[in-house]
Amino acid sequence: EAAAASIRPADVNRYLRVERKDAPVTANREMAVLSNLLALAVERGDIDVNPCKQIRRNTERPRTQAPQEADLGGLVAWLVAQGGQRQIIAQMAEFAAYGGNRRAEFLRLTWPQIDRAAGVIRVLRAKQRDREVWDRIDIGQRMGELLDSLEAQRQGREFVFCNRWGNPYTDSGFKAMWSKLMG
Repeated sequence: EAAAASIRPADVNRYLRVERKDAPVTANREMAVLSNLLALAVERGDIDVNPCKQIRRNTERPRTQAPQEADLGGLVAWLVAQGGQRQIIAQMAEFAAYGGNRRAEFLRLTWPQIDRAAGVIRVLRAKQRDREVWDRIDIGQRMGELLDSLEAQRQGREFVFCNRWGNPYTDSGFKAMWSKLMG
């Protein structure tokens, strides 16, 4: 525990560069949370300046290529073999790979957004700040096979990807499950 006023830019820098040097991307995420909390402290008048704003985050390298089909197949097979909710996560991974979507674009996907007769799926594009943009994903052979599998386990549910209680995954719920699986 530390009072907001006692956190200095040097402390933030030491945490990023020394204490979390083996996990630079995770350290960036943790600094984002701390920065948001300190911004609240600034708004409340507890501190004058957010010390996180004065420190550059660790450099991150984005992926340069999509996962190979064999890698996806191996992950999906491993998850399906475990059964339960891990099979749903495997189907989400396939959907993301075949449709090229972000997690935020398919977590709350509903069955009415899928038009098998027209051969398209309509998803609300994420990261559009000033307007709604709907993308159309063509239903190819593999996407069609995935949808057949999902429809077979639908059980009258509105959402395509459901947790064990029949509700759509929340972003934090998905992240928790994904982190567990990656571990």
